[in-house]
Amino acid sequence: MDLGKIKSEAKKNFKHNYFRNLIVVFICTILLSGVINFSTKNILSIDLTNKDNVKTVDSYNVKSNSEVLDELLGKSKKEEKEDEDISHKYTRGVLSVFVNEVASTRSVLFSLLNGINMFLGGNLSVAIIILISNIILILFRVFFLMVLKIGSNRYFLEERRYLKTNIDRLLFPYRSGENFRLAIILLIKDLKLLLWSFTIIGFPIKYYEYSMIPYILAENPNIKRKDAFRLSKDLMNGNKLNLFKLDLYLIGWKILGLFTFNLFNIFYTNVYTEALYSEFYAHVRENKYRELSNKELLNDNKLFIKKRVDEEYPEVIKKKTITLIDFNKDYSLNTYILLFFTFSFTGWLWEVLLHLVNNGVFVNRGTLYGPWLPIYGIGGVSILFFLKRFRSHPVLMFLTSVILCGIIEYTGAWYLETFKHLKYWDYSGYFLNLDGRICLEGLIVFGLGGCGFTYVFAPVLDNIFNTWNINIKRIISVVLIILFLIDFSYSTFVKPNTGKGISKEIEIKE
Repeated sequence: MDLGKIKSEAKKNFKHNYFRNLIVVFICTILLSGVINFSTKNILSIDLTNKDNVKTVDSYNVKSNSEVLDELLGKSKKEEKEDEDISHKYTRGVLSVFVNEVASTRSVLFSLLNGINMFLGGNLSVAIIILISNIILILFRVFFLMVLKIGSNRYFLEERRYLKTNIDRLLFPYRSGENFRLAIILLIKDLKLLLWSFTIIGFPIKYYEYSMIPYILAENPNIKRKDAFRLSKDLMNGNKLNLFKLDLYLIGWKILGLFTFNLFNIFYTNVYTEALYSEFYAHVRENKYRELSNKELLNDNKLFIKKRVDEEYPEVIKKKTITLIDFNKDYSLNTYILLFFTFSFTGWLWEVLLHLVNNGVFVNRGTLYGPWLPIYGIGGVSILFFLKRFRSHPVLMFLTSVILCGIIEYTGAWYLETFKHLKYWDYSGYFLNLDGRICLEGLIVFGLGGCGFTYVFAPVLDNIFNTWNINIKRIISVVLIILFLIDFSYSTFVKPNTGKGISKEIEIKE
């Protein structure tokens, strides 16, 4: 193998669309290395014995990992005070627990260990929140973010021959509809390497033997796991030393980056490395293709044309879509009325049950006396009516639902506080709250709920309502409207629903 030719070709590919290549690598670097920072100083310290040397649950002396690390590093009183200020900034909500943990421990894995400590120490509620939050982040990284590596490989394989390759090729694994299965293959590869790392000789051999798997998946995302491992082994048979030489060559560039505060690596080495590995895979594939027993699995020859062309890759795999529910339908006035009361009742039931579970007391939540919270109904119907244009774009649907619900909730809280001098909800102490009227945690729930209403619940409920007799629907709608208007008028002009667990009076400062 002519390594000099590979380097020369990689430099040419590196120069084409340099800024686009830089953005792709930068995005992957941030997402793959910045989301979860696995600290090397994680310490789990639990004293399992009491003074009588009797092991009991009550005798566990549990120190949080951050406390142990602070003692180990001899943290100053000033630094401790700063951490204390951070940890007490947000005092309520699920996100506040998670944010405080990560802020104080500076590591998600560290925070996960703290959760285990708290669980063993009997602080179950906080421990569960911390553990679940970290598990969700880890699963998100494993099953969603890790496949970005395949997307990056696909981008550079296309870009080496098609000069108009777009950044959105990073989404190739997701558009193929195989991202979950691809994530499983990468996870198995990493687990195998972890096991091989316990051996002295086996790890470097297997490291290079498995090195082509992400590129094989980038070429053929439908390939089976065993075939991907077999192909990588066959391709690297006799080429492990060549790739090792390229890694040695790159070390010099990376060391140079250390003297430039890593700037040289960001703007040169990291991008050049991706171009170099892609060129290496192309050369290995070309040299080994004829002797491969299952070469038909490397089925994308358009990636390896001889000359560069000033155009896009000619065939883009579209994302698999399965439409089980017609979420893009229009709703009748009767349906909107029934959906309003359905959402209002669902919101009321949710808040009543939440208060019952947390406090053990039944409370009729809301400003009205009936079993409905109109803010949920207004939010749900507004999403269906005003955001119809975004239904084909789930991400935009989520973001606009967050904004719309935030406006509705903030306006409702402002009205009640200003004109009724009552506060029915208060997010003070929650992470990223605005005047205690809205908070990030609640808006995320509303955004997810809005997507759920739009894509699942509203279409299904509409199908159910359409099976009813039209006269029955009209009678139900009229009766509900009359009862609601009576309740609304009484609570607005006579006496709103108030009391412990429902509202609290506030003073309006002039």
